[in-house]
Amino acid sequence: MTRNEVIAIYQPIRASVRRILKEAVGVCNQSDLKRAAKAIGLWRNDKVVLPEEEGSVEMLSDIALFEPNQRGRRAFDVFLSERASRLVPSDAQLAQRMGHAFFSLLRYAGPHESGGVWLENLFDDNRRIWLMDERMEEAAPRAGTFGMRIFDAGPFHVRFGIAAPADEETAVFAVQGMKHSGRAPFRDSLAATLYGDSIHGMDCLALEIDEAAFESFARKVLSNQASPPAPRGRAP
Repeated sequence: MTRNEVIAIYQPIRASVRRILKEAVGVCNQSDLKRAAKAIGLWRNDKVVLPEEEGSVEMLSDIALFEPNQRGRRAFDVFLSERASRLVPSDAQLAQRMGHAFFSLLRYAGPHESGGVWLENLFDDNRRIWLMDERMEEAAPRAGTFGMRIFDAGPFHVRFGIAAPADEETAVFAVQGMKHSGRAPFRDSLAATLYGDSIHGMDCLALEIDEAAFESFARKVLSNQASPPAPRGRAP
């Protein structure tokens, strides 16, 4: 495929992902929010605290939607079973694909000849993955090793949420854990661990728990995610 052909496929997928996330975040309740905030260090003194820097809401929403609760159930699974059928057929089909999204440690392996980038999946013997993302074409070459949630969209993989940097020690520890036990050896998930590291040290604003306000705020942010933020440096 030529780059123009790839872009013509990718842009509708990206728009569909935004619509799906905008709808899906509505299933997150107060319990999901509290669980996610605790996992990434944004729950303090019985309040959610949100850093003013870019990306904090996306991290919180990603954990609330895609990381399982204590019963092994994800909020996104609730969305798929209860609300996805309301979507237009093409979005509903893509939502099912998004249900198989995974968060992994990735490393830039070079530009893809038709657009996007090749990434190596460190949790899968460095298997190469074609990620189509215009912003990552610029950001990935200087990103080092990072964790990101991606899914197979058909001709290529697509990302959503935040690309969180991983230092060498964390990356080695995580890869060894996956090889030995099939899971990253952290108290919380790899996504929560890397998001928490990125958030650490940011200036935070305390917010009272307000389910309706959270839903409205998250919807607003997600609806404006034309291009998810690029990988950033680890907070001091």
